[in-house]
Amino acid sequence: MAKNRITLTLDPGEDAAIREAAAEYGLDLSAFLRTAALAEVARCRRVRDRFAEVDAVSRAAEDNVPDVQPDTSPEDDAAMDAYLDAIDGGFGTRGSTAA
Repeated sequence: MAKNRITLTLDPGEDAAIREAAAEYGLDLSAFLRTAALAEVARCRRVRDRFAEVDAVSRAAEDNVPDVQPDTSPEDDAAMDAYLDAIDGGFGTRGSTAA
């Protein structure tokens, strides 16, 4: 199986920290960096996918908000509540402190 080689430039302190962490887990440097890089790729994809889902819910909520004038009327409040309730329906309750 063919392999690709990647050059990585690190400061001396970073190099030492990475080598120490790899040794702690019993991995050679290449295996440790490959595992860390692939974990980061997976994390980035999860973030991208989650924000795509959030954006879709937000767009759908925006599509269902009545068009109101830009004053602070009860209609504006109701429209904003409808928008936020649509988002809440997919992602939890407004004002929650869940992390």
